[in-house]
Amino acid sequence: MFRSLLVAATLLATPAAAAELTPAAAGEVLDQIGKGLDTYIFPDVARRAQASLKAHRAEFLELETRQAFAAAVSKDLYATTHDKHLKVSVETMDAGRGARLSEEQQTLVDRRLAYGMSAIRRLPANIGYMKLSYLEQSDEGVRLIDTLISLLKDSDALIIDLRGNHGGGGGSDEELVGHLFKTRAPMVKITWRNDDGSVVENQREPSAPSTGPLYADKPVYVLIDKHTFSAAEGLAYHLQAMKRAVLVGETSGGGANPANRPVPLRYGFRVFIPNGHVVHPVTHANWEGVGVIPDVQTAPDQALTAAYALALKAAKPAVATPRSEKERAEAMADPRAALVADQAL
Repeated sequence: MFRSLLVAATLLATPAAAAELTPAAAGEVLDQIGKGLDTYIFPDVARRAQASLKAHRAEFLELETRQAFAAAVSKDLYATTHDKHLKVSVETMDAGRGARLSEEQQTLVDRRLAYGMSAIRRLPANIGYMKLSYLEQSDEGVRLIDTLISLLKDSDALIIDLRGNHGGGGGSDEELVGHLFKTRAPMVKITWRNDDGSVVENQREPSAPSTGPLYADKPVYVLIDKHTFSAAEGLAYHLQAMKRAVLVGETSGGGANPANRPVPLRYGFRVFIPNGHVVHPVTHANWEGVGVIPDVQTAPDQALTAAYALALKAAKPAVATPRSEKERAEAMADPRAALVADQAL
């Protein structure tokens, strides 16, 4: 799926980016969005969205800042499509006509975000924990997953924290799935709509890690919340459908329609226009509009404690020492206290 547009937009769309917007500039951007909708995955829905943009054009042209314009157009698009992916955002501080992030700048953004790695930790009683803020699609994302799993492979259970993960996809999620199963099983099938209106199908497959799967036979728990979105939902959905992980938290955002090409906009704007539709081979459905429903529902701020308690009960330590057994007993007696003490700075 196309590089995580939501990540860059969220990072760079600050109050300072709310530069003035002329009616002429707004009109250019509206025309570009309207043209981009020609390849939206559902043509009938696209035509309704295009008609609504035309009907409200005068209102959009009166807006004086890029932030206000992006919010209003996004709201209008959602009203006609109910597609949370279909969104306009401000990408750059620069409001010039040709402003956009270069590939070099996007790479720097990804590097500064450690390709999605927010945290990695050995929790008390040897429970592995990783938090991913987005799923990097490049080779760097693959190497990141290999590194994380290599570091956590000797833990007795694994917690993957996808709370607040807005998506991405490609290399990192395929590599992670490859590490979690003994045998490879198909992921989602994507039907892509091309620029000329033709369609092509693509079957996503897990990677085959060069080391072989490093975490194929131990318990896995995935944390999700309402901000878990897009490819992050896809990862959680697949692991749940394949009965490989227990999902803990609250229902996710509900955005399943991907895109595999950019729709360039001027004046530092960015738009995500889905041209793909996914179907999972087990459920014959997806999570669009409904989200991924967790197996264990908890408030987001209680999800880690709940998953940790489950992991402690399910874990089967490969070796026991007086020290490890003491640590395990204390953690099982009060999981929350063990986490609080472990994370104290």
